[in-house]
Amino acid sequence: MQSSIVANDVSFEFSDGRILFQNLNFSLGPERTALVGPNGIGKTYLARLISGEIETSKGKISRNSPVSYLPQREKPERITVEEFLQNYSWSLHGEKLLTGIDRNRFCDQLSGGQWMRVRLAERLEDQFLILDEPTNDLDQGAKNVLIRFLKEYEYGFLLISHDRECLKLCETILELSNLGLNKYGGGWSSYEETKEKERKNSLAALEKARRERDIAQAERIEQIERQEKRNRKGAKSAAKGGTPKILLGARKSNAQSTSGKVNSSSLEKANDKIREVYDKMDRIKIDPVMYANLSGKEIPSQKLVAEANDFNIRFQDWIYKENLNFSWKGNIRIAIKGANGSGKSTLLQALLGSNIKTRGSITLGKLNTLYIDQRCNQLDDSKSIFENVRDVSILDESEIRNGLAKFLFFKDTVFQKVHTLSGGERLRAALARGLLSTEKVELLLLDEPTNNLDLGNIRFLEGLILEFKAAIIVASHDELFLENCGIQEEFTIKHILNVTN
Repeated sequence: MQSSIVANDVSFEFSDGRILFQNLNFSLGPERTALVGPNGIGKTYLARLISGEIETSKGKISRNSPVSYLPQREKPERITVEEFLQNYSWSLHGEKLLTGIDRNRFCDQLSGGQWMRVRLAERLEDQFLILDEPTNDLDQGAKNVLIRFLKEYEYGFLLISHDRECLKLCETILELSNLGLNKYGGGWSSYEETKEKERKNSLAALEKARRERDIAQAERIEQIERQEKRNRKGAKSAAKGGTPKILLGARKSNAQSTSGKVNSSSLEKANDKIREVYDKMDRIKIDPVMYANLSGKEIPSQKLVAEANDFNIRFQDWIYKENLNFSWKGNIRIAIKGANGSGKSTLLQALLGSNIKTRGSITLGKLNTLYIDQRCNQLDDSKSIFENVRDVSILDESEIRNGLAKFLFFKDTVFQKVHTLSGGERLRAALARGLLSTEKVELLLLDEPTNNLDLGNIRFLEGLILEFKAAIIVASHDELFLENCGIQEEFTIKHILNVTN
């Protein structure tokens, strides 16, 4: 039986009364469908509603077959991979995903990419699938296996992703925005063309409104200047004498009244044009994008950034079959590459002085360093976004809140608890925490920074890193992201052993 999911008049409201979305109507069948929209708009909540994990506040979702949901994050337990896969039904795609993974290993010892592959394999059953950012942490080999699976899967799926390679597989695009849910046929390329046309038309309308506002303001200034000129001429004529004082006073009062009317009328007209501009902006569906600045502080060309001499790390065994040797100085831009489990994240943690067993030596230069890991563990989940920033910044409350606005946290959203944030919101909060501290960043360490970011903010982050003037070391599987960031130098970790990545 082909999968069919029908949603009628679906709304979701939080316990505090905040409405996430309302009156959504859609249907899902055996086609490949992508769900896109800016971070925090509610894509994950909608996925959980469709799967039946949570209940709608209003409306109904009908399903005629099981729905399997793979969430963005799932904390691994202290059980073996074999135990986790106890309900796993053998499939060729599942076996390919599990290639190279020791099934006797504990799940909490797996790399991020390995854990994602195990979770994917466990859910590959003959039913409708909802995949929430499934390519996060996957190396290119594992992603290729996923792509082949998605191409051949015949029961339908809903894909929430920022991965442009995966989005191109989808025949239908559902776009969730503050205006509701819109459906686009023709696949990803057609959707992008349509959105580009919408964007150009919207910007043209916005520019027209701005020109009209500027004309109105110019007319207002011109009218005031003309009236003031008449007032000065009248005052000069009166100064020659012959006019009774009571008449002079009346003329002055009339002139002031006329000036006031000109001023009021022109100002009202200008404000009407400004309101039209804002109305047009409200109707433009452009995803919100961060506008923070990360210029960084350039460092001297011979200043040490990081150095390793015959360095290795031991877990059950030495994880690098060849000891690592490197010496990086100045404003380097390096991508650390390697398959899942090769030890990329572990290397970044070692640079920061993580308490792990090593041999040889590894040194991080004395630099103001901003490190953001895959899970943004720098954040305290029990505290609000504002509290996380306040803990590390000497800025006052208004300065912190103005700064947070640059990362798209406006008004009372700064008081959201971190544990309620989406993956993309967590990254924005972590960036805000680091960049609103007191010192300019000299070294940026990023571990899979595009995980969970929407496409608009990936492009923003690409531009931000491209303009970054200091040193940067980034671990990423996203080749297009690295290319757009202008990061061409590579440090590839070869000879892979199973290790926490």
